[in-house]
Amino acid sequence: MQTKRMFLFLLLWACSLPSCATYRRRPMSLATSCASSGPRLRQAWQALNEAIQTPGGCQVDNGQHCEVLRSEIERLSIDCPNNPEVLMANALLAFDLRNFARTQQLLDELFSLPGTYPEAAALRARLSLEQGNIPFALRFLNEQINQSGDHAGLRETYASALYLAGRFDDAMAQIAIAQRLGTPAWRVAYCQGLIEEAAGKFEAAKVRYQEALQARPGWQPAGSRLNALVATGKVSR
Repeated sequence: MQTKRMFLFLLLWACSLPSCATYRRRPMSLATSCASSGPRLRQAWQALNEAIQTPGGCQVDNGQHCEVLRSEIERLSIDCPNNPEVLMANALLAFDLRNFARTQQLLDELFSLPGTYPEAAALRARLSLEQGNIPFALRFLNEQINQSGDHAGLRETYASALYLAGRFDDAMAQIAIAQRLGTPAWRVAYCQGLIEEAAGKFEAAKVRYQEALQARPGWQPAGSRLNALVATGKVSR
């Protein structure tokens, strides 16, 4: 279960909002009062992302540092309820806090706006996977890929759904497509390692985790999976 959850949540904080928010939308006018929402959101999001990825970063001042940043992002959803980036950021926050009802609400609001939102679609599918509804996630992702087939995040999420469904070969194929669409090598190798490990191909998994560590030295998740394979005697050092 821990391995599956790692695969599922791998993308959640893997990048900052400005680089992840690859929305495809028709032009829309935002209220003048929201003109500064973009810079405010990016500043708060980057600071929160850095704190989350830094050991102990969210424990500064008994967690108040991160709470203030979350509150700033949430406040933007009240000030700018029709801003896609703001809705997406708050949906991610709600998902991270396992407030799935709030996540669903925000995604519904986002999908009601003009345009297509592949990053939000990926999160909607991850929500279904977290709730155990793999068949819906597979159908939904297949539909979304027909609209945005060149979106790496959708392909990665589709791979995770196929992985959870036990369709390991199909999952590997989707990860390969995601790699060609720009997914970082370390993330591709790590996901491939999880799939190989689930399929009982431990030596192949070992190689994938080593590739992930070579592409991103010192990355704890890959190192932990590799150490576990060695400690359980499934592979040799």
